[in-house]
Amino acid sequence: MTIMATPLSVRELRLSDLRCHKALSWTCTNGLNLVVGANGSGKTTLLESVYLMSHGRSFRQARDPFLLRHGEQRFVIHGQWQRFGPMHLSVEGRKGQTSIRLQGRDIQRRKDVSESFPVLVDAPQGRKLVDGAPGERRRWLDGLVMTFFEPMRLHYQHYMRALMQRSRLLRQKAGDDELVVWEQQIVTHGEPIIAARLRVISELNKLLVDEQRLTEYPVSLEINMPDYKRQEWLERLAGKREEDRRAGTLRFGPHSDTLRILFQQREIGSAGSRGQQRLAAIALKMAECGLWIRYRRLIPILLLDDCLEALDSERQCRVLERLQESHAQILMTAPAGINVPDHIDVDIQVLSAQGTWAADDRNGRNTMVSKAIKLVNGLEEAA
Repeated sequence: MTIMATPLSVRELRLSDLRCHKALSWTCTNGLNLVVGANGSGKTTLLESVYLMSHGRSFRQARDPFLLRHGEQRFVIHGQWQRFGPMHLSVEGRKGQTSIRLQGRDIQRRKDVSESFPVLVDAPQGRKLVDGAPGERRRWLDGLVMTFFEPMRLHYQHYMRALMQRSRLLRQKAGDDELVVWEQQIVTHGEPIIAARLRVISELNKLLVDEQRLTEYPVSLEINMPDYKRQEWLERLAGKREEDRRAGTLRFGPHSDTLRILFQQREIGSAGSRGQQRLAAIALKMAECGLWIRYRRLIPILLLDDCLEALDSERQCRVLERLQESHAQILMTAPAGINVPDHIDVDIQVLSAQGTWAADDRNGRNTMVSKAIKLVNGLEEAA
């Protein structure tokens, strides 16, 4: 099957003074890249550096001071990317400030980079779609809606503004005439949000059907919401004004709907095992990648941090086989000692206090392919 989309990839990454790393370089292949190593060796930081170049922030939601290596004043990340042709992205971070440069030019709007160089991530320290709060899933869904349907950004902005204005007027005990204006705005901008959400959910569910070989059982998305009919919605807003004034918030509308992830028709948080939840999380990212291909004609980079955790050897093999089939560049991490079957085409690099190797230990041996930088007690030493 021909994919009519442009693949995105990172060819080479160099970083300095980011978290535990004084200086490190990483060369990646276009396909499946696996970094293994002991806890605390900085595997997640390598993935984090790729995400930083795309988004200007960490998927761990860490503030800039925590990104800096202890005692240092700034960190620097340089990346050589491939998107149509060679592209260069760099990030420099100081205490309280992070800047991005593309082809040597400062970038003012980070959204321009994240939508031109899409990087998706599934990580234990990242956004918890499967086992997190409902608001996390709703924000993820709304992010997809605004990314793939650009006019929706204005609807979200107007909807949230109308919510705040109505709440302010309720506190001030304003008259009905003023409240009606903002309630009409809530409904006017809420309706397209609901329609766009349902469209994205429908398309994700179709893509998730194709991932059932990975998840074993059906995984789907469902949003719990009332039947929003314009007149009934307006009447409800009018009838609940006093109640909303006492509560201090409006608890009815798209901003409070709940997105559920279903596993065998039940909420996956209670119905799925830890391993099944991990498989569902990977499947969701593969489906999200499918939306990027359809709407933006771009194949994102996929970051998977410790994605084989909680999986038995059979399921680990199934995950690796699925990832190998993907058209996306995959950058992933795993603990030392992971068993990779011989038929999986993957570039394995071992990260340790002694250095960075490309290794093949599937036949009980380690073969050093490249050793760019040797790290001894966090200090750089020539290899």
